[in-house]
Amino acid sequence: MKTILSQFCEDFDGRVRPLLEPLDGFADRLRDLPGDSPLKELLPEVVDVRHQLRTLVEKVAEQQAYVIIFGPLKSGKSTLMNALAAAYVSEVTTLPAYPCMVYVANADDEQFTVTRYDGSLETFGDLDSMRSLMETAHGELAGSIREIEGHGEDFDPAVHMPQALRRVDVRMPAEPLAESGAVLVDTPGLYSRMKFGYDLMTREFRDSAASAIFVVKTDNLFLEQVFDEFSDLLRLFSRIFLIVNLDGTKQDLQPDGELGPSLERRDPQRIIDAFESLAMNAELKSAWEEGRLRIYPIDLLQAASRRLRGDGTSPESVADAPDVDATLANFDVFTDDLTHYLNSTEYLTAFLGDSLRQADHLLTGLGAVCASEPVDELTQSLTKWASERERAQSMLASIRRLQKFPWDETLARMRDDVVRITRERAGDLRRETAEQAESALARWYDGDASLAELVQDDLGGVLARCRDAMVEKARDVSATVLSSDVASAMVRRDASEDLSRVHLSVPDIARQLEGTVRSAAESRSVAPDIPPRLIPVRKRFLDWLLLRGQAAVRRSVFGPDDAPTKPIPRIVKQRRLGAGRVALGEAIRSRIDMFFAETLNRVTGEVFGAHVAAICRQVEERLATLENEQVARYEAAEQNRDGLVALRLEVDGLASTLAEARGAVGSLAAAYGESLTTGDDAAPVEESGASGAEAADATEEAAPRARAAAAGTGDSSDG
Repeated sequence: MKTILSQFCEDFDGRVRPLLEPLDGFADRLRDLPGDSPLKELLPEVVDVRHQLRTLVEKVAEQQAYVIIFGPLKSGKSTLMNALAAAYVSEVTTLPAYPCMVYVANADDEQFTVTRYDGSLETFGDLDSMRSLMETAHGELAGSIREIEGHGEDFDPAVHMPQALRRVDVRMPAEPLAESGAVLVDTPGLYSRMKFGYDLMTREFRDSAASAIFVVKTDNLFLEQVFDEFSDLLRLFSRIFLIVNLDGTKQDLQPDGELGPSLERRDPQRIIDAFESLAMNAELKSAWEEGRLRIYPIDLLQAASRRLRGDGTSPESVADAPDVDATLANFDVFTDDLTHYLNSTEYLTAFLGDSLRQADHLLTGLGAVCASEPVDELTQSLTKWASERERAQSMLASIRRLQKFPWDETLARMRDDVVRITRERAGDLRRETAEQAESALARWYDGDASLAELVQDDLGGVLARCRDAMVEKARDVSATVLSSDVASAMVRRDASEDLSRVHLSVPDIARQLEGTVRSAAESRSVAPDIPPRLIPVRKRFLDWLLLRGQAAVRRSVFGPDDAPTKPIPRIVKQRRLGAGRVALGEAIRSRIDMFFAETLNRVTGEVFGAHVAAICRQVEERLATLENEQVARYEAAEQNRDGLVALRLEVDGLASTLAEARGAVGSLAAAYGESLTTGDDAAPVEESGASGAEAADATEEAAPRARAAAAGTGDSSDG
């Protein structure tokens, strides 16, 4: 048989806990994102919601009653925790404590766990190890706060220092806590310099703790600033216990000059009465009169000391033991009232309603995260990725088709046009070359140079200049034709779409290469072949006398046939070679005609081919560069896509589980409406296997009460 409370806790846990796993996955994905990702800004909020949701689930699953303790710095909060637990669970020190929440609960063995703002945990087996960490962390935190404040910013640990400690869990044997199932929650002292994010640290208790304890020393009871934030507590909690921490050792000066017990030792109730009549504001007064605010004057130091020693301080023992200060009995009255409240129908109503309300609050916030602008941008990023991927694939396909394109064959179709145009532009060059050759021949006859010098130096120079002029004309024509619209059209005829996609232009490349292309034609030898046998030589008398043949006579004038390097005096040329001048001139003109016909086609072809080869190399290099860029972009897009898709799946899974959880929380509010009105927290569920959802129809008329409790408007009357 299950009670209403145990059934509710089981149903709540089964519907809300499944949300933790996808929430963990979503947080992990966000943490792995690069720092410039817009989604990264969601991480602090997601980690915060996850922390609060896990705290809530654990609280409900273990049916824990959170008792949260507030108060100014060094007001006695830690001493109260030691007294309530009857164990030394919270170190009392003269130094300001680290500004984080401290949870104290019963356990068989000591265990200390710290939770950071980034969600990471660290567990210690002894107090000294944790204390050492806290001391180091406190100094780091103070330095970080000073640095951020120095920049004119408000310090936010979730943003500026995610490794800061957010929560400390103390688990150790504490019989009173084991009996009540209570978890004591100590808060950072009010008015501490490190009261950063106080609202962040305590807001999770607005809906998860029905009661709060406010501790204040007698000396501060009448200070207005102490209660500046008390009105917030009255709005947040169904019941507030105000502990006025007395100093039992304090003495006052008596009329006779002697020192005697102070008023707070002799008659603490007079101080409470004065506070009620003179210092309470209207809101406190109303809460006190309604019973939502209870006030207890207690010497916490004495109470904690006696509790840890195991001394009894019940009201009965006080009557039997006059040496026990009567104010200590107020501690037992306080614990009885607190226990009675935690066992009351009012608390059960608050527990169920507050748990549902906090779950609704957290799930609503998580829904806002799932529908936030960065998540919308994730969808847009996936759409953009698909577009970029398609564009990269199309680009790569075009590049690879162009890499197989017959560039040289296509461009070679314009060779005949280049040769024709070059020949037309070289018409005067042939005449100029012939004239230069005639001049060279005339100069040779007027000098003493050898035939080899005429052929190799003079005529070779003339033909070399002719060749260079041909090369220059062929280069200009090749560049002009290849950079023309004709070349562009010829290539585009077969690859227009691909060229447009990769923004590749043959004319542009040709223009960029203009003046830089060199060919083999520029260095090839052009000396004409004019053998000495073509030149008639007049015999001398001695040659006739000695019966010398024509070959011997030529050798005597020119030197060997294969090396006619013998200098020939001008007078010899005039006497013996005068008749051969016509033959030599004809031979030179014939060689020029042959040179011009052969060289023009060859030079133009070589120059044009060099231009085509240079363009093809440029195209090949550019396509290779484009391919590498596109492959890198494609791989980056694929890698980015994997992360985006995984993140999108996490979001979708989270949103789906969230929708189920929100629906389940709503149905729980309706199903347990009657339970909140029975007045019996131990009432059994009709059937041991029945769930709260199955009871929804039977309790439909009580649903408005449940929804009111979940909204924080349920009955808060004294139980």
